[in-house]
Amino acid sequence: MKKQVLLFAFLLSFRIVPGATIEIPDSLLAVDHVYEYTFSDPEKAHRIVESMRKQKTEPAFLLDLMEGDLYFNNKKYTDALVFYTRALNSDSIRNNAIEYMEQLHRMISCYDGLHDAANKTRYVKLLLDKAEQTGNKEMKSIALFNMGKMVYDEEDKPRAYQLIKEAIGLMEQSDYRKKYDNLRYNYNTLLRMQQRDNYFEDALETLDAFESIVTEAALEEYYIEGLYEKEIKTMYAWRANLLAFLDRMEEADGAYRQWQAIGKDYKQDDYLIATYLLQRKLFDEVVEIYLPQERFYIEQNDTINYHMKTIKRLMGKAYEGKKDYPEATRCYKELAVLTDSLKAREQRSAALELATVYETHEKEIKLQEQTVHIKVRNILLLSAGIAIFFLLIILWRNVKHARTIRDKNKAMAATIEDLLVRKEELFEAKEELNALKAVADNENDLSGDRLLFETLDNIVVREKLYLNPDLSREDLMKLIHVNKNRFAQILQQAAGSNTTTYINNKRLEYAAKLVKIHPEYTIAAIADLCGITNVPTFNRLFKAKFGMTPTEFRDSL
Repeated sequence: MKKQVLLFAFLLSFRIVPGATIEIPDSLLAVDHVYEYTFSDPEKAHRIVESMRKQKTEPAFLLDLMEGDLYFNNKKYTDALVFYTRALNSDSIRNNAIEYMEQLHRMISCYDGLHDAANKTRYVKLLLDKAEQTGNKEMKSIALFNMGKMVYDEEDKPRAYQLIKEAIGLMEQSDYRKKYDNLRYNYNTLLRMQQRDNYFEDALETLDAFESIVTEAALEEYYIEGLYEKEIKTMYAWRANLLAFLDRMEEADGAYRQWQAIGKDYKQDDYLIATYLLQRKLFDEVVEIYLPQERFYIEQNDTINYHMKTIKRLMGKAYEGKKDYPEATRCYKELAVLTDSLKAREQRSAALELATVYETHEKEIKLQEQTVHIKVRNILLLSAGIAIFFLLIILWRNVKHARTIRDKNKAMAATIEDLLVRKEELFEAKEELNALKAVADNENDLSGDRLLFETLDNIVVREKLYLNPDLSREDLMKLIHVNKNRFAQILQQAAGSNTTTYINNKRLEYAAKLVKIHPEYTIAAIADLCGITNVPTFNRLFKAKFGMTPTEFRDSL
């Protein structure tokens, strides 16, 4: 045991002492070099930023922007938000209208990548208001484009295409310094929508416009190593997919050969060619593209994301095409579990997660700043580490079971409170999104099961109809004028539940609020006020939803 403790302390001391790193020459400590290596060598770009932080060659907010951009360009959106949020809160950004709108754009892009509709809506509104206030067409283009994406997700596709094309037109006419960055992203997004909606001929026209932008950008834009080749490879992947959909296989094969000729560099977007490969029954190539990506996310312990969802779906199709049914079944089962996990995560607030990551990064940065001034680690540090280790063991052994239960209940109570806050934020976000759509188009399309459910849900929440213990399915059906079969379908698709569960969930959330606001109320009184007159039933439903009884919840507050 003694030897193990000494070995642990020895390893701990090595963890504290910075390891040998490859020195970055002073000639590379410049903003341009950071972006130059963004795609071709992101690790080198990060080392440049770290060296610039140590030597304080640039203001802190600018270094935060660069590091956020590095994470964003490598699809690590949560990490990017840490640095973007810190930059947004700096005086240098807040006091400059242009920089402030640029930073709002970065925040929108991150929340878009995280599929966090509530936060994205909030920042789109801020950007649109500021762009209108200052008369900035470029930023209005960005706000309109993101509004179009949100409208598309709400299934109002004609209006979505109109907004996106209007946004592209504004950007093409501008002299914005990041004009081509935005146009590349705009055209790629438009291509995805058109391919998804089977507008293949329209997509080919979009692709021609995209190609002209890539070529023009290569002549006029600041140099980023590998960016032109990366976009050309992306363009060939799109062309191969679209031509294959149109059954123009000879041309599609030619585009695929051009895609292959670029080689194995710039593999980040290789997944785009998967649609062509599946149509050509090149199942092994699909697996070859996605298997390393699957392993990467597993190694990074980041398996709950939309990229992994795409990986599982397409690998399942590929294995099915290869007649490797056990692997196909595995992929489809994992896809189902992943889909449920993503839905659950979307219903929770990302605020706590972001705050935790932010604090972690803050501690890491402070540690890096401290280690710059530390030259020697002596025996006192090792002794302190051993003492802390033994102290933690002693404390851990003396923690009582009752304390553990109490802490657990406190954590669960905090989770319930956070859930209730999140519910209110989501409800407000829906109303904000509807307001944005109303600004964009005074005549909203009110058709569709999703909008019927939102109409029903808004009425139920706003008027607190769930407090009526006699509220029935027929009462709810009358609110949106549908028959019982369609009503059941709407509720199942939108809320994932039946009528009883839907109403009870509203009652239980209201009950949790009453427990917090009125600790003097009895549990029976709260049950009656929220519309569940039977106390044992109320206790059972409350524990099933929140993991603890109403009494335990009240005691933990």
